[in-house]
Amino acid sequence: IMPGFIDSHVHYVQLEIMASFGRQLLDWLNDYTFPEECRFAAREHAETMAEAFLEELLRVGTTTAQVFGSSHPGSMDAFFAASQRRELRMLAGKVLMDRHAPEALTDDTLGGIRDSERLIADWHGKGRLGYSVTPRFAPTSTRAQLDAAGGLLRSDPSLWLQTHLAENTGEIAWVAELFPESRDYLHVYEQSGLVGPRSTFAHGIHLD
Repeated sequence: IMPGFIDSHVHYVQLEIMASFGRQLLDWLNDYTFPEECRFAAREHAETMAEAFLEELLRVGTTTAQVFGSSHPGSMDAFFAASQRRELRMLAGKVLMDRHAPEALTDDTLGGIRDSERLIADWHGKGRLGYSVTPRFAPTSTRAQLDAAGGLLRSDPSLWLQTHLAENTGEIAWVAELFPESRDYLHVYEQSGLVGPRSTFAHGIHLD
């Protein structure tokens, strides 16, 4: 008997676009990721893909993961329900985005926070499940939404935080334009109270 693998960063809503043609990050989001994630507005599709994703994780020996959903709260209900049936240890959250994304994926600035609060109440700490507050990355959230996400973390220290950081040089330049008051990319998150012992920053390739 061996312990299962742990995947600290994975998107269940991107299962169908794995190994898509490799382009620069921002083009890849617009051309592949966002169109695929729009499909998760349909609960039936989310349920089907949650089942397929978890079966694939188990096939390769992964029993614990920190997982991004789409911006649709139903995508997370489907994922958490499927994970609970399998008694898996999963930390996950719906993506927060209130700008720079297709209308079908963007939240009202605080609407995504309210959706997150409901998901936290329904799923956080249920069985082996935990909730990760999940702004996709700094460019797709306004400062107001990032601050509200920080408020969620302060309201419940048992929550986790997951987002992206410094994956691509074009992304870093964009962050500098959007947040000129911040000294660097990580500082954007620090200013909103998102950096702590339960925070996971995916990639972190081009750090100062």
